[in-house]
Amino acid sequence: MSKYSKLARGLCDLLIWAALSVASVLIHKMGRPLRRGFFCGDESLSYPARDDTIGSKVVIAIALGVPTAVIAVVELFRQLPGGPLREAGGGGKRDSCRIAHRLGVLYRQAIFYLYGLAMVTFTTMLTKMCLGRLRPHFFAVCQPMLPDGSGCQDSQNLGRYIDSFTCSNANMTEHQFQQLYQSFPSGHASLTMYAMLYLAIYLQAALSTRVSKLLKHLLQFLFVMFGWYVSLTRIMDYHHHWSDVLAGAALGVVFAWLTSAFVADLFAGKRWPKAGYSANTLRKPQVSPKSSTKSQTGGSTSGAGQPPALPAYTFGTLPYLAAHPAQAQYAQPYHNYGYVP
Repeated sequence: MSKYSKLARGLCDLLIWAALSVASVLIHKMGRPLRRGFFCGDESLSYPARDDTIGSKVVIAIALGVPTAVIAVVELFRQLPGGPLREAGGGGKRDSCRIAHRLGVLYRQAIFYLYGLAMVTFTTMLTKMCLGRLRPHFFAVCQPMLPDGSGCQDSQNLGRYIDSFTCSNANMTEHQFQQLYQSFPSGHASLTMYAMLYLAIYLQAALSTRVSKLLKHLLQFLFVMFGWYVSLTRIMDYHHHWSDVLAGAALGVVFAWLTSAFVADLFAGKRWPKAGYSANTLRKPQVSPKSSTKSQTGGSTSGAGQPPALPAYTFGTLPYLAAHPAQAQYAQPYHNYGYVP
C-alpha cells in the first residue's frame, strides 16, 4: 500500500470517528428524552440530591486523555531501538526510528480506541433519550406540582400515576430538567468501564514486562478497579439506580471487547493454547512399510508355524495379497477401508 493510500485511509477513519462523535453531541444537546410519568410515593425516586463525586467533565477528560496517553507511551516505547518492532524489522533503514512510521502506528491505535469510545457514547445517549427513566433524586430536584396545584405529599395523590405535572423548584434549570429523564443507562459507567477495560486489554496485547510478570496485571487491575469505582459513585450519589450502573458497565465491557477484538484486532497472529488433549496425545503410532516387511520376514524365520502378521497400514487385503500370493493362506476378512483392527 502506497503512502498516499495510507494517508487517504487514515483521513477516512478520522472522518468516520468525527461524524459519529458529532452525532453523539447532537443527540445530547438537541435531543429530548421521553417524558415518563411516575407514581406518587415511589420510594426509588425519593432519594436526596447530592453533588457528583466525579463530574461529567472529569469523566470525559479521563476517557479521552488517559488511554490515549498510555497508548502513545507504549507505542513509542515499542519502536525504540532494541524494541520488538525494531528487532523484527530487519537491518538497514528499517532499523532507524522513523518519525512517520511511529506516528502512523500511534495514530492507528489511537483512532481505533476513539472510534470505540464514540460508539459506546452514541449508544448510551440514544438509549437515554429513548427510555427516559427518572433519576433517584427526582422528587427532591423537581418537586412536582399537579395541574390542580396539589403535590405528591397530599394524601389524595398517594399511589396515583402522574403524567401531567410541572416542576415547582425555581432554582432548577432546563438542563437539569432534561437530565432528570436520563437515568438509564449510566454514562459514567459505560464510558469509564469501556476506557479502563480497553486499556487493560491493550496492555495485555502490547506491553511486555521483563521485570515482573505481575506488574502488568497490577496495572490492569488498577485501571479496571478505577472504572468500577466511578460506576459505584453514581449509586452513592443517588444519580442512578443500581440497574442503570449495571447496564452502563455492561455496555462498556461489550464495546471494549468488540473494539479490541474486531476493530483494533489487538490479538492478531497470537496463538492461544487449547485446553484438553493435544493432537500428539491422541495420535496412533504409524507402522512404516519397511518395518512391517521386516517384521514379517523375521516372524516367519523365528517361529515355525507362526502366521506372519499382515501390515496394519494396508487398506484391504486384496491389493496386499495380489502382491504377496504366498500369504493367501493367512488372509482374513478385513474391511476395505481404515486401519485393520
